Amino acid sequence: MELQQTIQATNIDTCALQQAFHQLILDRAAAFSPSAWETTQTDKLRQQILDQIVFRGVPEKWIHHQTRVEQAETIQTGNHYEIQKVRLEVLPDLWIPGLLYFPLKSLDPEPNPESRIPAVLSVNGHIGYPGKSTGFVQRRCINLAKRGIITLHLEWFSFGELSAPNYKHNRLAYLDLCGVSGLSVFYLAMKGGLDLLWEHPQVDRKQIGMTGLSGGGWQTIMLSALDPRITLVVPNAGYIDIANRLAHRGDIGDLEQNPTDLIALSDYTHLTALLAPRPALLIYNEQDDCCFVADRAKPAVYDPIRTVYALIDDIDNESTFAYHKNINPGTHNYDRDNREQLYRFLNRHFAPRLIQDQDIPCESEIRSFKELVVGLPEKTANFRTLASDFMENFEEVGSVGEGSLKDILCFQESEVVETQLEGNADGAGGQLIFDNGLIAPICEFRPAIGSEIETILLIADQGMEATIPDLTDLLRAGRSVIAVDLFLTGQAVPAEMSTSQVAMLISTVGLRGLGLQTAQLCAIIDWICQRYDLPQISILSRGRTTGIVAELAAQLCPHRVADLTTQDALSSLRDLIDNEMEYENCPTLFCFGLLQHFDICPR
Repeated sequence: MELQQTIQATNIDTCALQQAFHQLILDRAAAFSPSAWETTQTDKLRQQILDQIVFRGVPEKWIHHQTRVEQAETIQTGNHYEIQKVRLEVLPDLWIPGLLYFPLKSLDPEPNPESRIPAVLSVNGHIGYPGKSTGFVQRRCINLAKRGIITLHLEWFSFGELSAPNYKHNRLAYLDLCGVSGLSVFYLAMKGGLDLLWEHPQVDRKQIGMTGLSGGGWQTIMLSALDPRITLVVPNAGYIDIANRLAHRGDIGDLEQNPTDLIALSDYTHLTALLAPRPALLIYNEQDDCCFVADRAKPAVYDPIRTVYALIDDIDNESTFAYHKNINPGTHNYDRDNREQLYRFLNRHFAPRLIQDQDIPCESEIRSFKELVVGLPEKTANFRTLASDFMENFEEVGSVGEGSLKDILCFQESEVVETQLEGNADGAGGQLIFDNGLIAPICEFRPAIGSEIETILLIADQGMEATIPDLTDLLRAGRSVIAVDLFLTGQAVPAEMSTSQVAMLISTVGLRGLGLQTAQLCAIIDWICQRYDLPQISILSRGRTTGIVAELAAQLCPHRVADLTTQDALSSLRDLIDNEMEYENCPTLFCFGLLQHFDICPR
């Protein structure tokens, strides 16, 4: 009972930990300065993002894969447009279903059969199982087709026909673990849709727009910023800057929205600046019940970029770079008001002028999920199969050189700078404060009788309270025990965020959660040895994450670790993929490129 009381009485200030975490992120995020922005550098930044972020570790055969299009059934609607069902192979064996809404009635009073017409790439967000059959998506695509615009709407991973578990967005981490950018799969999927429109004989290449809500808004900013073939851009509630993501957990999103190292190079403010000089309308919603509330988004990603557009000659800044705050209904939506903002913007910038700005009623034309199923080949890849293919080609790896391991972990040396402990000779609790501001709760216990045999450092994924049985056994055996909650274990989680959200934000600014945990453990080991004048200590870990952290620390400071025992640990990092483990349950283990160079050594 005394053990439990000591542990339960050991609390840390998670708000102070949150502040330290925020500072860690903000210090490493790329800052945007409107006055320092140089339009001549946009191509360079685009290429850096593509080379260093999107296509990092990606094989050439993926990057240069020519999108293959298969056409399935065509639905004759009888309403001056048809719906062509298509499948796109966007990288080898990975197929994306799509619907091509094709206008059959020209708006030109004297149509030229050889003339080309505008096109829009329409993309899904996080809209649930219906995917591309969602009502507001169909209304938008039908309206665009009736305005004489060829519209391609793509299914998105985890929804509709791609709703199988191994299309879950955060399972892109399987590829990251193998040293292959998981973001690339998302990018190549939407690029494949653009390729289809670009090669279509009736599409005017000078008039290709892109739009989507939520994750579709994210897709819109990501592809449009990096591929100038998109000539008009309308993201709806799709993104915000890193400062707002820190302050509002609902703005964080999934792993593709916080890809490894992106924000160290370019925040979403930079991506918005990359849209210039093309027409762009940023739509946000007044009382968005999901994310990116309008009054937060405008000063973050719209106002700073007005300066960038103002630097460009020969454009009307106000009409070319526009902002709309939706009030009715003001929630997370692409309903009538937002759709009409899209039509109005298209009318302003795509020539010839189309028809009315108002939504065209089409309720009787909305089709069921079943009617819009495209179908997929029997063999189609997913995040798990793609990662498994890379794993098969890895040689058996164990330990690697210290320098290489530190590079993979983005390792930064750390040290304990302050100790706060309260208690007596038998047991004490408190916290350790590190030079980077992070905090770790700690408890010290000594055996009640007899002399100490050795000192054991005890760490566990679930925190100190989960180690009470181990503590009891070790103390009875005459061992002194020091129990610590490493960063993102037990109590040591910043307030108001999940461990997976913290981990992805750490990675997107160029650090690694696993690197911070390992550096922290190395610092704790060194602190214990100095405090008690010990040449070495032993470590007992319980859990997947702390087991790997202990293995890494033992490799980086072998002179300090006498013995390592891991309980409930992985047998190999490959288990993360082979057993389809969720990123959310052990996010720091999905460290970019770790499996490519390191795995657990048999002991």
